[in-house]
Amino acid sequence: MIEHNRRTRRSEPITKRTAKNGAVSYTFQADVGVKPDGSRDRRRFTYPTIAKARKEYRRITTEVSAGTYVAGHTATLGEFLARWLDGRRDVRPVTLAGYRHALKPVVDRLGGLGLQQLTKAHVDDLVEWRMASGRNVTPDLSESAQTLLTFISERGDAGVTYAEVEAEFGGAATRRLDRLRSGGYVERPSRGRYVAAKALAEPEQSGVSARTVTTMLVQLSAALDAAMAEGLVARNVARLVERPKVTPTEMKAWTAAQAATFRAHVAGRRDYALWLLTLAGMRRSEVLGLTWKRVDLEAGTLTIASSRVVVAGGTDTGDPKSWRSRRTLRLPDDVLAALHTFKATQAAERLAIGAAWSSDTDLVAVREDGTPIRPEAYSAEFTRLVNAAGLPVSRLHDARHTAASVLLAAGFSPVAAAKWLGHDPALTLRVYGHSDDKEQEAIGAQLFGGGSP
Repeated sequence: MIEHNRRTRRSEPITKRTAKNGAVSYTFQADVGVKPDGSRDRRRFTYPTIAKARKEYRRITTEVSAGTYVAGHTATLGEFLARWLDGRRDVRPVTLAGYRHALKPVVDRLGGLGLQQLTKAHVDDLVEWRMASGRNVTPDLSESAQTLLTFISERGDAGVTYAEVEAEFGGAATRRLDRLRSGGYVERPSRGRYVAAKALAEPEQSGVSARTVTTMLVQLSAALDAAMAEGLVARNVARLVERPKVTPTEMKAWTAAQAATFRAHVAGRRDYALWLLTLAGMRRSEVLGLTWKRVDLEAGTLTIASSRVVVAGGTDTGDPKSWRSRRTLRLPDDVLAALHTFKATQAAERLAIGAAWSSDTDLVAVREDGTPIRPEAYSAEFTRLVNAAGLPVSRLHDARHTAASVLLAAGFSPVAAAKWLGHDPALTLRVYGHSDDKEQEAIGAQLFGGGSP
């Protein structure tokens, strides 16, 4: 009894174990948190030396007390990113597709690495690779043309038809098919059938833009923040990586006169109403997702309540881009007249085609046979019309910049313009407001006394 009282208490609960083969190890147990069912999470740790066991016992218990302890696990970065992306139910499909695309280089290059083994050096090396040679470019062929040629090559001697290409890639792809044929990449062995004539040239490597790299780092940082919240990693190493400097680019906008030229050029077209909606500042997704039930021709309004965007394998119709995007616009008489005409035209086409009319979606933006207009085909047609009208090169989205600039130049407040465009007022003023050369000249004259107040 006296001997028991004199026994010294262990400062650390580490037990020495000797296996049957004579191997010695040192083990201890520690509470590291709480399980999902509310019970304590008690784990056993084993080390080959007493010094290592003491060091780890002190580290683990200190981190548990501080709330920074991270249990070891074998999940790879690729596995975690796949799970994180699959759980993103708070974003639109098109946005999620963008996240997957941004993180693809991370998965391809670092996906096999253990999540807890990821370091700043790994991410720095990835950034350097992306900036220097992270993209393969085939000379003389756009990325979309390369994708189409790969699709044709995979069909082998069976080849493809125009209908199959259009069904897979949209109407604009048939023009790419013609260009591939004229370039010798595709040949027609029989009427209506096209096969690959030669393989893609050896791709050249080039770097991607600073904006592309930054987008990748933003998404990786968001994913690792989630990993930290789950207790899977101790820190977010992506936030330690310096992001490349992104040079802002001035968005292009037409003058009011140039917008009028485009309007005159498309007047009389079957789809004239759609281009007026584009000139009015509606997004492509909003124009193509608009349904007739949301157009009140009697009241002179339309309500933007849905959008149609490109996703993997086709298109997706869903909610507008944001809560601000959901809005009702009171339309001017000429736009209403164009919509009246377009609806009557579609009614006549439906009557003429009969059962072959394929649209059952009530979409406004459909072709003569009722099939929905694909987003990429709409953009391609805009580019063709801009070139035909002799106007400066402009993207479809730049029409929104033009609309915002016209509204602000006309004296409408940023709040009013933002409400029309479905944007935050600060963003409208910062991104979509543009000033032309004459305005800049007038400002300079005013500052130096050459203009009238």
